[in-house]
Amino acid sequence: VWGKPVKQLREYIEALRAIWRSFQTGDDLNYSGEYYRFLHLTPFVSPAPMPYHQIPIYIAGVNTGLAKLAGEHCDGFHVHSFHTPQYLRDVLLPAFSAGRDAAGRSDRLTLSCAVFVVTGEDPAAVEASKQLAKSQIAFYASTPSYSKVLELHGWTDLIPRLNALLRRNRWSEMHELISDDMLATFAVIAPPDELPYMLRERYRGLLDRAGFYFPFAPDDGTKQLIWQHASEAMER
Repeated sequence: VWGKPVKQLREYIEALRAIWRSFQTGDDLNYSGEYYRFLHLTPFVSPAPMPYHQIPIYIAGVNTGLAKLAGEHCDGFHVHSFHTPQYLRDVLLPAFSAGRDAAGRSDRLTLSCAVFVVTGEDPAAVEASKQLAKSQIAFYASTPSYSKVLELHGWTDLIPRLNALLRRNRWSEMHELISDDMLATFAVIAPPDELPYMLRERYRGLLDRAGFYFPFAPDDGTKQLIWQHASEAMER
């Protein structure tokens, strides 16, 4: 039962680093918390010191609790695809900074995200991509704990409507509640050859690493084309 998920994840990270430290130094393992206790490390499960100075730890999340935890204890954060640039800028970035300040850290947190994209080689393909992206956004928007993203944009009326459809298993109708304006707020919409540049401009100064969140659908060759254009964009 995840009664206090942020606290439990904090302990998990602390315990993991304590274990790695014992691997490196050979010192006794001694970590005790509310959720985890590691008090002994036998030679049978203790490897030789690792050739890495510090293994980076990334966590992922939507809300400020996990963002602050990342700022305090982590090396990076995977921003959930269910976000908007404004939410990242106005809500998550301040939480990362608050976490770093609380821990007295001056190093930088690496931010990454797979971003919703809408694209296609012709109008029919673009329309199909739009519907798939709207369905995915609607699914995430129906999650109660993700409501802060919608609240920031004044879309709280959407939550009970989506939940009502979900409870009645009317999944195929949920995407109809996502307007084109909402889609454009969540997703990068562009032809395949322009997509990498649009993504870069949209997240300049916000993310260190950005990728494409493709809907779960059979590929007609568009994904390969997008990656080809992305590779060319990186070389320029």
